[in-house]
Amino acid sequence: IFMWNSMDFKTEIKKESIADFEKIMLSSGQCRFFMPMGFMASGEGEMVRYDCSGFAPLSRYRIERTDDALYLLEQVLIILGSSIEYFIAPWKITLDTSTVFYNKETGEVKMAYVPVSERKHNLRKNIAVFIEQLKREIKDGNARYLDMTIKYIYYNNYSIRDIINKIGMFRRQIYLDKKTS
Repeated sequence: IFMWNSMDFKTEIKKESIADFEKIMLSSGQCRFFMPMGFMASGEGEMVRYDCSGFAPLSRYRIERTDDALYLLEQVLIILGSSIEYFIAPWKITLDTSTVFYNKETGEVKMAYVPVSERKHNLRKNIAVFIEQLKREIKDGNARYLDMTIKYIYYNNYSIRDIINKIGMFRRQIYLDKKTS
């Protein structure tokens, strides 16, 4: 269960779901793509508090344009690709409009690192589910690009970088379609 107010995002996790070296890295603020975290023992688990000042979860926004959804997806994939530099496995990160945060003034995207349960360690599926969440309120008639992205992820064995490049191609195509219509 995720709890968010204007400054804090909190959730409770199982005690051993985040390794000690991950806690050190994530609480240090060194990972600029992730919200700074604090940990506190809570019963059988741990309460995790994230400092999200200036950001709001995507679940608080109406994403009606495909280009905006593709931009947000591209930023999330960049974060997932960069997480490896900090020894954080991208398939262990919960992808959800409640755990991805956006600063409307700067256009910056950050994530609250919430580990997925063991049975959900499937990066392709996690990304596809996240895309479906982004697609919910699209009103511009271009949601097919999000569907094509899901197919691209499922039916090809591409790296995160390759998927980011494909999203860039889709965004350019949307721009060209607007220009010619």
